[in-house]
Amino acid sequence: MFSLLSLKLLIFAPIFAAIAIMSPIFGTNPIYIRRFAKTFATFHFLYSLLFVAFCNFGEGTYYDELTVLGEGWLSKLGVSAAFGVGGFSVLLVALTSFLFLVALIFSKTVIRTKHKMYYTLMFLLECVILGIFCAKDMFVFLMFWEAELIPMYFLISQWGAERAKKAAMKYVIYTFVGSLFIFASMIGLYYYGYHLNGELSSSIDFLRVCEADGIYPLFLQKMLFWAFFIGFAIKLPVFPLHTWLPDAHSEAPAPISIILAGLMLKTGAYGLIRFNVDLFPELFTQYAPVIMLLGVITLLWGALVAYKQGDIKKIVAYSSISSMGLFLTGLASLNKVGIDGALFVIFAHSFAVTGLFLVTGLVQQATKTKSLQEISGLGNSMPRLMFGTCIIVLASIGVPLTMGFVGEFSSLVGAFSADFENALFPKVVALIALLSLVLTAVYMLRFYHGIFCSTPSPDKKYNDITGHRLMLVSVICLCLIIFGCYPDALMNIYGDVTDTLLDVLGV
Repeated sequence: MFSLLSLKLLIFAPIFAAIAIMSPIFGTNPIYIRRFAKTFATFHFLYSLLFVAFCNFGEGTYYDELTVLGEGWLSKLGVSAAFGVGGFSVLLVALTSFLFLVALIFSKTVIRTKHKMYYTLMFLLECVILGIFCAKDMFVFLMFWEAELIPMYFLISQWGAERAKKAAMKYVIYTFVGSLFIFASMIGLYYYGYHLNGELSSSIDFLRVCEADGIYPLFLQKMLFWAFFIGFAIKLPVFPLHTWLPDAHSEAPAPISIILAGLMLKTGAYGLIRFNVDLFPELFTQYAPVIMLLGVITLLWGALVAYKQGDIKKIVAYSSISSMGLFLTGLASLNKVGIDGALFVIFAHSFAVTGLFLVTGLVQQATKTKSLQEISGLGNSMPRLMFGTCIIVLASIGVPLTMGFVGEFSSLVGAFSADFENALFPKVVALIALLSLVLTAVYMLRFYHGIFCSTPSPDKKYNDITGHRLMLVSVICLCLIIFGCYPDALMNIYGDVTDTLLDVLGV
């Protein structure tokens, strides 16, 4: 079985699917293209689950490397196309494959034009995101990080709403600016490491050893730390670097919003853990109160602005910002409960926000509007969608026995018990975060009531969800409940990663 598990195949197989779609094999027949895309995505997801099922996390990770004629890629420069996955990243890989499958199935009723281009770009984007989560070399990481801009720009601009091109360009500009900060930090690590060791290497594992030896001057470490933080904070996003996200979500088609919120934001979270925490543990510990404060501000700001929105997609977009603030708060707690909760928030948010964007997409399809003021009483006509949305909303609020509760509770407990020099500070921050979650309940219930429970218009009738749309909503609801009732199914897999982070942080 293990001989069949190839990271290179897992990461780059979507490129071959993209090539097949662009070839004359399927012509321009959208039915054949859709069926091939969904079939391939299904097998890819099942293949990704094998990595989760057969990975012995206590003994190491999967590792693979691309070579050219038996030689490492750019080996004379110390750059290798090396890939690996561990307890946390293997779950992100499986999550990526799953959400792309969901997005491709949902695309059937959303995407009506340019099918060859759309499905080609989707598979290219899947390959890029998988590369980000698996890269073991920082320049390979950056290569995939930058490559993500191209397919995402076209997916938003070509299939989005009337202001999609402007929103897509804003996304590209923000992300590219963040990439400049990341690139500058990587160059600093690379050349200064060579200056002191006489060895060229951009391997993340090698850089971790260099950092552990304390060879970098403190002022340089601080510059590199904050440059990395800014770059990843833009993608996460963290207040006040978040303004690209609501516009992108509002204008993008629903399947792209699923990928954007469910996965693209998680690349920022993964980058923070992979570089800021892993390479600069002492600085992360030192600045943890500042990072926790930024997290709770992001959490509070996202909740306040979401409450004021009248656009149902922007409500979900700002709720994503708020959830990423909760992740940052838990991560900065520097204890096992908080970090476990922060990592769980990543998965809980991905499932919940996927469900919410499924709902907003279905509602927009039925009513031809995104305005909460113009939507009324869909509960009478669409009871199945109303019931599914109720579960998704409850999970987003954090009701017990759903995924949302586990992440929120653990993150807040971890933040409250954080061991900072000022013992009162984390407790105040945790209380503010708790109040912010009350706002989350308010705007999510407003979202639900406005769509399904307001006075229905007597002259408007809508068809309830059936077929693949009902299946997608049902699967998301089941995931939210199953992992909410049995969170150890995920926590046992990434538990070793949390212990490793605590060892690195020295707490």
